[in-house]
Amino acid sequence: MATDTEKTANKLRLTQLALTGLTKGVWEFVGETAFALTPVIGEDILKILEKEMGLEIHGENPEDVINEISRLFVDEFGCAESIDVNVEGDNIIKLQVNSCIDRTETGKLKEAGVTKPFTCPIMNACQAALKRMDQKVHEDIEVCSDGNCLITFEKV
Repeated sequence: MATDTEKTANKLRLTQLALTGLTKGVWEFVGETAFALTPVIGEDILKILEKEMGLEIHGENPEDVINEISRLFVDEFGCAESIDVNVEGDNIIKLQVNSCIDRTETGKLKEAGVTKPFTCPIMNACQAALKRMDQKVHEDIEVCSDGNCLITFEKV
């Protein structure tokens, strides 16, 4: 019989398998239209960041909010080694996600044909925050071969 630690690991594995299967299925069915789901995913994550981790959005500068969300994903969730936020002019915000913890799972998705991991919690939380700040953006994510990701938000 499995120990409690093994049971917890097995539950996590099952959840990850279900999420991977769902992501692949949605991508196969609708392709990049799947990005329409990102605000719903991001809003749920954002509520946790606000309620449990003290994130404040209203009245803040978009760059500061994105930096704080990035910090939370590194320090509180361990989702990446670091996230570099760069603002280019007035229209573009780029996040370089270094050593993403999901790179193995993202690699599996890429092999399955999911070229853009629309379920990325970092991208989705940032997108939801920008939307709440009345910043209309188009998001994009590029998975690099070195385990890093580049998330881009371009104002429209």
